[in-house]
Amino acid sequence: MRLCPNRNETFTRKDGKTWDIQTNHRGERILSDEKEDTNLWIIGDSMAMGYGLPTKETLAFYLKTKYNLNARVIAVDAIGTNGISRLLKETLTGTKEENHPKKIFWIWNPSDFIDDEREKTGLKRFLYPIHHLLSRYSYTYRYFLPSPPNNVYTSYGTPILYPKEHITYSNLFQFLNDPSISKEKLSILFSLGMSREGKPDTSDPNYDETKKFFIQEGMNTIDLRKKTEELFKEQKQIYIPGDGHPGPALAELFADAIASEFLNLQ
Repeated sequence: MRLCPNRNETFTRKDGKTWDIQTNHRGERILSDEKEDTNLWIIGDSMAMGYGLPTKETLAFYLKTKYNLNARVIAVDAIGTNGISRLLKETLTGTKEENHPKKIFWIWNPSDFIDDEREKTGLKRFLYPIHHLLSRYSYTYRYFLPSPPNNVYTSYGTPILYPKEHITYSNLFQFLNDPSISKEKLSILFSLGMSREGKPDTSDPNYDETKKFFIQEGMNTIDLRKKTEELFKEQKQIYIPGDGHPGPALAELFADAIASEFLNLQ
């Protein structure tokens, strides 16, 4: 799954504010039509993509304006570990070796435990994007859907600790041990999702457990959970109101952390 290529669209959020998104011919979100090669890549799902954020509030925009760093954003809303892995490998294959990244940053969050369970193969892989859009925007369609599983990422549940036998851990192990992906180039960023009360979700135990897993696999992790809580206490907009995706303050925090590590490599 990729974003639609060569688009420049504007949408309205739940809070009434608009946000724009522009994509290139590869279906990647970009800041402008300027073609600039970069060896800094961002991968992930909606958190990395900047879902709901206008261009001038995205992670890539802060990297460019604060640090003069161009970032290639290889991210799509509502995909899990396998989807992200497949997207990264396809992008590596389609990119000249001299333009391969020096560093790849993955903004990870526990929604993968849900997305991995619902990722489809075969024909269902192509039908799922249609289902996803209808379930998001059509009340009538949602009315006839069965109740979703009980978990923190819906409005119905509470945090649960996913077992080590969960498919996400299997997918992560395959991803991190794929010889075509350099583990030395990959860093994992952790923040905090929004709870149903609109606060940082500090009760979810999967952050700690997954971080342990990444460390055991020899991965570099960047834990921004405490800084996320501090920004919330300072009443910064770390989440999009009524939505829960990262707001501009959290996007800027990601940019600061990524720039700090990337510039140290130069």
